[in-house]
Amino acid sequence: MKFPFLKNSTEFIDRGIYFSKKNNFTEAISYFDKVLKTDTASTVALLHKGLALKELGRNKEAITVFDKVLELESDNSNALCNKGLALRNLGRNEEATSYIDKSIYIKYNNSVNLYAEGNELKRCGKYDEALSFYTKALESNPNNVHALIAKGFVLDLLGVPPKGVILFFDKALEIEPSNVESYLHKGFLYNRIEKYQEALGCFDKALEIEPDNVRALYSKGVVLHFLKKYQEAISYCNKALEINPRHIKALCTMVWVLAHQKKYEAALIYCDKAIEIEPEYVYALSYKGYLLFERGVFDEALKYYNKALEFDPSNFRSLHYKNKTLDKIEKSKKTSFLNRFRY
Repeated sequence: MKFPFLKNSTEFIDRGIYFSKKNNFTEAISYFDKVLKTDTASTVALLHKGLALKELGRNKEAITVFDKVLELESDNSNALCNKGLALRNLGRNEEATSYIDKSIYIKYNNSVNLYAEGNELKRCGKYDEALSFYTKALESNPNNVHALIAKGFVLDLLGVPPKGVILFFDKALEIEPSNVESYLHKGFLYNRIEKYQEALGCFDKALEIEPDNVRALYSKGVVLHFLKKYQEAISYCNKALEINPRHIKALCTMVWVLAHQKKYEAALIYCDKAIEIEPEYVYALSYKGYLLFERGVFDEALKYYNKALEFDPSNFRSLHYKNKTLDKIEKSKKTSFLNRFRY
């Protein structure tokens, strides 16, 4: 698999993690090494390289890499714990225990590590537990901007009213006025509660700080669409895709904007691009079904709803429109039969 639009170390790390999750650790290491060629002090790349080496059974090499992390960050609990696990794999149990014990102590007495633990729980969908770790992280360090943003995000997922959630993003901005992530989350919330001018203000602030921020560009496009500024909406989605033509959410936002303007043919082009990049992306598959449905191509629409439901059997949108499509197909068959009978 090739990724021709990789531009920076973050994308290389993301691809390395992608291959690690697919258990292709050798390929993963090649991406982490690309980062380390230009940034030998990237603790994220080093840590993930060490993890991949450990999974391949190359424990001595993994320990060397974890030691490099610990030279840079002596209290990195992940490096400490995984060095301990690698030592245990080599039968050096007494040393292993000392490293694992130290990692546990640091993890639960350090704001950064508490935040990281919360992120892992959030990734697993354990939002209540994640919230407790973000709260502990903020008790340890009330100025932990990342924990403030993450706590706001999880509170939103748990159904806390937007007014109560925005407080956390505002607090983060008091500490770090140029924090783009906070502006983005505020913008998303304002957009959802139909405070479109406030949402635009947030996205504009984000773009003042990072003019090439793809999420801010296509999100501004969505708000402009709601304000019935359709050409401007398309323009901002285009700007996002000029920066990253393979950005799935930017592509799907363009699909959404064009579909709401009933430009189904144009929307299909972007939808196909998204599916080509991520063939299992349920939103794009389901939306292609919708576009085909609106064009009256019901048999083809049904195929795409079925594909979407293969990957996410509980996807409400696909289930709803699949049933509507089946009704259309059934009515079409009845009409065809009656016409043949009549003549």
